[in-house]
Amino acid sequence: MRLLFTLDMKDYDGCTKTFVRDSARSIIIRNGKVAMVHSLMYGHYKFPGGGIEKGEDPVDAMIRETREEAGLAVIPGTIR
Repeated sequence: MRLLFTLDMKDYDGCTKTFVRDSARSIIIRNGKVAMVHSLMYGHYKFPGGGIEKGEDPVDAMIRETREEAGLAVIPGTIR
């Protein structure tokens, strides 16, 4: 396996602020293939998904983000 990229190598000992955003992603496997989204900005592949809006159910966020990013409709009864 090869390293795709390094996320961060900075020292944040003096940092007093943090930013946290919960997210939900889907792993979709069909006929032995895994659905991935290619990021043109970063040049890598990722599972479809994204940020959870305030008050949004994580499963609803995963369904919404998967449709937005990959154009795939998640059937709620198939979620494990």
